[in-house]
This record gives sequence, C-alpha cells and structure tokens, in this order.
Amino acid sequence: MNIHTYCRLCESRCGLIAHVDDGQITELLADPSDPVSGGYICDTAKTSLTAMRSDRRITTPMKRENGTLVPVSWDTATREIGQALRKIRKSQGADSVGLYLGEDVQRSSRTLARSLAFGVGFGTRHIFSELCLGAGPRQWITERMIGYPTPLISDLGRAHHIVLLGGDARSTGWGSMHPGMCMEEQIQHSRRTKKTKVVVADARRSALAQTMDQHIPIRPGTEPFFLLGMLVATVRGQGQDNQFVRDYTVGFDQLREMLDGVTVEWCADICGIEAAALAGVALKFRGAAMAVAHLGHGALMNANAALGAWAWLALHTVTANTLRPGGLYESAGAIDLFPAFASVPMSGAPKLSGDDHGLMLMQAPATRLVASLRRQDKSRVQALICVSGDPVRTLNQPAHTSDALQGLDLLVCIASHEDKTAQYADWVLPPTHAWEQPDLTVHDNTTLPFRGLLWTPALTAPPAQARTPETILKDIFRAVKPGLRGSPWGLHLDLLSRSIVSANLEKLEHRLLDWSHDVKLEKLPEDCHRLNLGTTDRATWRPTTPDERIHIVPDGLAHLVREAIPPTTTEEKRFLLRTSRALDRAPDPLHRPQSDATSGIRVHPEAGIPDGKEVRVRTDFGELATIAWHDPELRPDTIAFAPEHHPEGLSLCDGAGYDPLCGAPIRDGLACSVEPVR
Repeated sequence: MNIHTYCRLCESRCGLIAHVDDGQITELLADPSDPVSGGYICDTAKTSLTAMRSDRRITTPMKRENGTLVPVSWDTATREIGQALRKIRKSQGADSVGLYLGEDVQRSSRTLARSLAFGVGFGTRHIFSELCLGAGPRQWITERMIGYPTPLISDLGRAHHIVLLGGDARSTGWGSMHPGMCMEEQIQHSRRTKKTKVVVADARRSALAQTMDQHIPIRPGTEPFFLLGMLVATVRGQGQDNQFVRDYTVGFDQLREMLDGVTVEWCADICGIEAAALAGVALKFRGAAMAVAHLGHGALMNANAALGAWAWLALHTVTANTLRPGGLYESAGAIDLFPAFASVPMSGAPKLSGDDHGLMLMQAPATRLVASLRRQDKSRVQALICVSGDPVRTLNQPAHTSDALQGLDLLVCIASHEDKTAQYADWVLPPTHAWEQPDLTVHDNTTLPFRGLLWTPALTAPPAQARTPETILKDIFRAVKPGLRGSPWGLHLDLLSRSIVSANLEKLEHRLLDWSHDVKLEKLPEDCHRLNLGTTDRATWRPTTPDERIHIVPDGLAHLVREAIPPTTTEEKRFLLRTSRALDRAPDPLHRPQSDATSGIRVHPEAGIPDGKEVRVRTDFGELATIAWHDPELRPDTIAFAPEHHPEGLSLCDGAGYDPLCGAPIRDGLACSVEPVR
C-alpha cells in the first residue's frame, strides 16, 4: 500500500510516498505531486528506515546504575523521576529544574505545546530552546519592530530581485521557517518569465550560486555588514519609499542618526569586497518592484546576529518590502496563531537571572544553558530534562557542556539512542520515531502561497515500550504534581499550562480543526497529507505596536551599529572560520548516511596549505587536528568545515560566546591559524 505523507526530520517537510507492507515501511520515495517539495527526497529520509531499526536504538526506559544503563519499567521510571524532581523543587525551588528543547520539538505541535506547558506549569523560567540556532534572531527583532514574533518569511516565488545569504540552500535547505525544496525551481521560473535577478553573497561559490546572476564572495560572518551596507546605501542615496515610511513607520530620522558616520566603503571593507559591488546590489534592490533578502541557515550565526536581523528588517521596511508580496511576508496560515504570539510578549515574560530581556515565545536561548548550570546562586539549574535534544553535540565547546552536565543532580534524556548527552544521563526514555506516530502540524504557518495543514497517521507501529515525547512529559508532570506557589509566569498562564500538560492534545487539535474549518480528520482519505485550505490572504497588515506602525529603530537598540564587532584577522591568525551549522538534515548520527561522513576542513588552493595533509587549526578558544582538502570555490582567506562530520570542530568556537541580545551562537567569522602537522 502506498501512503502519501510528509517528512518531519527537518524543516523542509518534503512530501513523500511510503510503501507500507504488512504494517512495515519498506521504502520511502519522493512525491512528485507535492506542491512544496516538488519531488525531492534527501539521503536523510532514505536513511531514516535504517535508523528506526538500528540496534543502537533504545526501546525501553533505561536507568543508570553503577555507570551502566539498565532497563526498567515505565512505572518505575516515572515514579522515581517524579520523586527526584519533587525533592529538588521543594528544596531548591522551581527554577532549579530546566528543560532543553531540541530542534525536533519545534517541528511537532503536540511536543512543543506539551513542553512549554510542562515548563510553565512546573514554574521554571529555564526552558532552553534551539530556536536561537534558526529563526530566533529574526523573530527577536521582528517583535521589537512590529510588536510580536511572527515568522516573517521570504516570498521568493514572487520577488523581482533576490539576495541570498547564509550558505548553499541545495545542501542545507532554505532555512528555518522556509519549508520545501522547490524554491529554486520557482526562482528559476521567475528568472525566465519576469527577468528576476538573483545575487548570492557567500564565502563559497556553491553550485546554486553558479546558476544565478551574480556571486559576491563575502568573508565568513560578515552578512550583517553586507545588509548594513545595503541599508546605508539606500538611505544615503534617497532610495527609501517615502510614502511607505511616512504612512506605516516611525523612527526614520533616528535611523539617519544611527547610520551617521557609517559608510558603504566601511561595510564593504569588512566584507572583503569592492564598495561598488555592494552599492550596486543596494541600487538594484531598492529599484525593484518587489525585492527580498533571504537569510539562510548560517546568515546570523556570528557575533553580530542582532545587528544583522535589524539591518535585514530595516532594509525591507524602508524599501516598502515588509509585510507585502514579493518581499518579507507574514502568512497567517490555516490556523491563525496571531493571538497566541501577541499574548506572550518578551516584555511581559520572565527573565533569566542576569539577563535583561524576557523569554521569546516562553523560551530562553539554548546558548544560555551552560551558564545557568554553572551559577552559584539559587537560580542554578540542578535538574535537566532534554526533550529530543543533544546539547553536547549541538552547542559550542562540547567539553564545557559535558563538564557542566556532570554537575547536575538529575539528568533525564528523551532520546532514541545513547547520544553524546545521554552518556551522562541518569535516565534515558525512549521516544517514538516520526514514522511511528500520527502528526497534525497546526503551528507551522509559513508555506506560501498555500494556507494548509500537514497531517499524517502513524505509518508503522512503534516498539512496545516507546512513547511519544508529549506522552512522556505528561506522565512525568503527573508524577511530580507541582503545587501552585510563586510561579513567575502568573496565575493565568500557570493554570492554562496545567490544563494543556494533562489534556488529550489529539482531541484538542481535532476540535480546533473542526471548529475553524469544518474539517474532520477521521473522514479524510488515508493518503491525504497536505490539506490545502486556499491561498494566503496577502492584504494582512497588523503590527501590534501601540501606534500600529513599524518601529525602524526600536527602543534600546540605537547602539547596535556603534558597538558592532567586525571579524578581524591577525598576522598569526590570517583565516576566518565558516562553520555556521550542520550541512545536512540529519537530526542525529543514526540518520546520517555513512557515505556522507567526510571529515576535515576545506581551504582554497591558493591558501598555501597542501591538499590532503594533516593540519592543526587554532582559534582563541581551542585547536583541532584534521585533514585539509582543497576547494577552489572558497575565498582564499576562508577555512570551512561541517560540524556534523567533525564534532570536535565546535571546540574551536567560543563556549561562552553568543549574541548578548538574541542568543545566537558565534560560529562564523572567528580568526584562526592553520599549520601542517609535521
């Protein structure tokens, strides 16, 4: 039997066809009829069947005794975990318990809702999320400028001028909040039919860049300055849309003051390019009828992520490309989450200890985890529940994260195998695989131009002892029975969260869909996975700032340009790292094809480093012995490597380094040296 479904292993959410025989998935194929993925399937999806059946997979609750994980019953696991959490909460307070939410959590409506409800209902503000590795910086600045953290997305299919930043979309996908792999096809169609121009600004001339109109080889980590240079060129050249600025924004005069003394030449010099090239891109951008600068995965993983996010949104705003077709657009989606986003602003959310800013969408950046584990006051995290996340593999300086985790009184991992974090866990609880659970995605509203929902039944039965992450959290919360006392979230959110954490979320989802669209999932054909509910309403305009206008220079951010930190090299460290994030879609090593496991760094042939030789890479934060391979498409001053193929590589990055405003990790633009190992 063939079942049309979709992949939940990364944010691309490609449509697939599953061959199911006698309750077992025998093959996964691309679905050429899917309007979002357009017949694409990656190696991760193909490998997922092997990963699901791996002998390394944990299929029963495990407790660590004398250093070894041993199987126990669910009753024992939930009872003893509940007792331990209750004891820690009673003696040290609710903030002594934290949650760590991996990227997988953001892709499941039920797991995300249950995780946030668990944390708020428990009374802790320590809900660490990997959102900061994806759309977090963009949503952070969007709330500051528009009023709430709506996921503004690039309307690439309708733009007349496109600037791509942040890496090769062919290998990494189009970035957080941008599902599907047919965008390249849409862009090429626009180039053929309406002469759309596409500029790729990246340290590497990728295969995708080679098919576009122009490649500008900027230095690693300088995307914020490229965007800032475009903004400066636009404002200095009187290229703003005066009517849009007058009718829909405030703060343009402040913007002029903020940019005083900043030149295109200065920005271009930081990017390592000619000023004329940067000014030319800005000129064509502001002259286009509809233009968009698209941020890929690695565009904001640097020391100036907040600056880059602000320059990105300010540029679109002054050129009238914010909240409009062909530019940045807010898709209300099938289920309008505007009331939910607007009801939990950062300004009213609790704050981490020593942090001046509230939690975005109730979540703290994952990059704050280690600091919270090492605090020496009552706000120190002493127990941690990792929900489908592996911070040792994901965060900078793995050794620092490992050391901090070993100081915990209790570590519980909801993990499919003994990953790098679970090696230190007191408990490992087995979740179901994506193909083993039904799924209805109600919070992912970012696909244009469709208003649709993704839904699939379970394709195969899970191991007898595996449970969905949201069920595991529900059982642990029930075992803890936290009382109502001094929650930082307020009584209304506390009570609402307690209701959600114990509810049947599947029934709630079905009722919501029935009420909002008169759709009954149980009556849909089994192969219906993408419910198309019409086209997106492109007339939506709803900033929630007090004056209902876009604030070009939000309060407290006038210092962003003045305090920018450009990447710099020295005579000793003459290269810059390009290591923004994983270059594949695999959620864990089990899902990564072995043939892809190519370690080493990439260097330009003119960098003076022999091809295929062992070298030692050094930064101010660590060193790494590896193999150097030539890549003629790189800038000569760039060192590139893929962390998922060389996990030790993140030891080169600053473990305590992250953008202080939005929490993005600093990975690109670090100065390094490379020496042959003799």
